[in-house]
Amino acid sequence: MRGAEETSGQMLGGSANSPIRIEVFSDFQCPHCRVLYLGTIRPVLQEYSSKDKVCVIYHEFPLSGHQYSREAARYSEAAARLGQQKLLPVIDSLFTDQEQWSKDGSLEATVAKALPNEDFLKLKKIMQDSSVNADIEKEIQLGTQNNIQSTPTLLISYIGKQQRVEGAVTYEVLKQFIDSIVK
Repeated sequence: MRGAEETSGQMLGGSANSPIRIEVFSDFQCPHCRVLYLGTIRPVLQEYSSKDKVCVIYHEFPLSGHQYSREAARYSEAAARLGQQKLLPVIDSLFTDQEQWSKDGSLEATVAKALPNEDFLKLKKIMQDSSVNADIEKEIQLGTQNNIQSTPTLLISYIGKQQRVEGAVTYEVLKQFIDSIVK
């Protein structure tokens, strides 16, 4: 689900008017991305995005060294087209079950359990659209333009400034930072 002036990325929470914007360049098969999402991004969404203090935008940045990350990105991109309420459970499932599908490629089963069957069938139909791959390519190009070298990388924009954070950051550290801006 893209924000009004967004040309790429999936808005996970908050709005374009939030005082802080966190753009996350991530790979579903990256263990550090899993730690960041489950331990940091989910609590940020619950505590800050729900109150429109932080806008979180997810960017697909599948790394070529990960066998299944491109396919996981395709599932996520297709889920985004079903709306934020369908996207978040898919992202949760992909990261929660990462260890399993990273070994055996069981992405379909991982995503299927995150959605009602009717929505899963819609998602599979969406995945056949070539624009899904094209949108992932746009995300990768955006990452390249922003000199993203590794995942996860966060670009945090606030009051006319931008901070770049490479690697997983703990919720406690990010919370202190956010609280220093939106008291």
